[in-house]
Amino acid sequence: MSEHDSVVFLLSIATLLGVARLLGELARVLGLPAVVGELTAGLLLGKTALGRASPRLFDFLFPMGEPMVMLTAYTSIAVVLLLVVAGLEVDLRIVTQRWKTAALVSLLGIILPLAGGVLLGYLLPDSLILRPHHRGLFALFLGVALSISALPVIAKTLLDLGLFRTDIGLLVMTAATLNDVVGWIAFSVLATPMLGGVVNLTQVALTVGIAALFVGASLTFGRRAADQALERLDRHAEFAPGRVLSLLIVLAILGAALMQAVGIHAALGGFIVGVAVGDSPRLREHTRQTIQQFVTNIFAPVFFASAALRVDFVANFSPGPCFAIFFVATGAKLIGCTLGARLTGLSSREAFAVGFGLNARGAMEIILALLARDAGLIDDRIFVALVAMAIGTSLLAGPTMKRLLYAPSHATGPDDLTDDAALLVRAGAFVPKLVSATSARAIEELGRALGATLGDLVEPALIAVLARELIAPTGFGDEVAIPHAAVEGLSRPTVALGLSHEGIDFDAPDGRPARIVFLLLLPPKEFEREVRVLGSLTRAVFDAQAREALLQATTLEQAVRILDEHGQRIARASSFGRRMTSLADM
Repeated sequence: MSEHDSVVFLLSIATLLGVARLLGELARVLGLPAVVGELTAGLLLGKTALGRASPRLFDFLFPMGEPMVMLTAYTSIAVVLLLVVAGLEVDLRIVTQRWKTAALVSLLGIILPLAGGVLLGYLLPDSLILRPHHRGLFALFLGVALSISALPVIAKTLLDLGLFRTDIGLLVMTAATLNDVVGWIAFSVLATPMLGGVVNLTQVALTVGIAALFVGASLTFGRRAADQALERLDRHAEFAPGRVLSLLIVLAILGAALMQAVGIHAALGGFIVGVAVGDSPRLREHTRQTIQQFVTNIFAPVFFASAALRVDFVANFSPGPCFAIFFVATGAKLIGCTLGARLTGLSSREAFAVGFGLNARGAMEIILALLARDAGLIDDRIFVALVAMAIGTSLLAGPTMKRLLYAPSHATGPDDLTDDAALLVRAGAFVPKLVSATSARAIEELGRALGATLGDLVEPALIAVLARELIAPTGFGDEVAIPHAAVEGLSRPTVALGLSHEGIDFDAPDGRPARIVFLLLLPPKEFEREVRVLGSLTRAVFDAQAREALLQATTLEQAVRILDEHGQRIARASSFGRRMTSLADM
């Protein structure tokens, strides 16, 4: 490799990373997923724009040969690490606790898109298939591609909407986890015949057996070993994120190498290692966020920009395949997941929200499409159609879920008044100085403060909240925590507010201890109300001024007044924003 090749490679990485990060941040400002901006960087720097405007500059920055080999190696590592981040989003405790309700949603959300994709694969004309004599393999790939969801996109959507720690959010995450584990194993099994073009049933059976052995060993022995390693690394908290990141990357690359060596796609190795390490209760949320930020800000932008680099999206945009793939993918996923959610007891609006949440494909779909394109299974027109579907479904998920779950309640009964944060606290309890030093003790202290309101329900309520806290810690960040759970026998939402000037660790994403703790108890299966009440509580302490004022409260009346004043200020600001939007639309 010459010195010139090294210089070109470094220039290409710097250009891709710089432009992709810039456009990714711009996309976030506009309310779009960062991946949209990163793909746009690839369009601008690739054959679609720069290749047309200045072919010589394009060939200089991204020539074939050694620089492209090095860029491919970089993006191969990026794929593995992106799947590690997806694996970290998987919480096996949630899966084991909620798999019965989520299994039906996930199963129907896999079967219908799989069947739809296979059928579409057989109906598409030969002109859209690179190897028409292997149409069955193409149809199987399309079925798997349309059935998979995107855990990172779904998790980010739920976080942005304040739904990640709600019951409906946990249902969506559990179903997405089951969906993606099945989908990535299925794709990994297809990887070998995709490259060779021949489906050998004996080889497929052997591949499935090896994959099952690897997954089983990783999630049992590997999981325990990772937990012990994290315990040792966590003894010096200030160094923990860097040490865990190093350990995770080493394990992920080893797992990816093992999978690649036995004929399974390397991406599965990264995904399973991410699941095994991420499931440890000793992996702090702050450390998890550090790892995610490293991967999504350094490796992901280059990967997604390079995905669009060598494809001319203008020349290869074909409305027919784009519409067909989007229609089948969205229709089948919505019908399957919504039907499954309805059968578990959710209302129509809640079930559709689950369906739209699981419909987000995002980054995982693009990874899948790029791997299939590199294997020579799909041409650029199908690749463009899959990328368009991934972006479209991701953009659709958040706004639709928000409209379905945050729609104003039409009920007018007296209980609906208690959805307001100030009224909830007035009717509940206030502890101006929590003496507890741990999250479990704080939950118990607040639960006891509600004794007069709850009566015999105190013990069941505490058991429910503590069990849920083990599954999904409820530190929201900004020194606020809202431990909550549904309690059988409860007729209306009940809240206790506690203040801790020293702070209590609720494993928040920003690593800060909670000084404001709301204990929220809800009637069972009132998912929409849970979303409204959580929204009301978080809005009540939205800005630092409100939080600081609340921390100075010493009586119930002072706390209620502060919450009420801030709530009215937020309501006025929201009303003004709506009026401005209406004027702009006129």
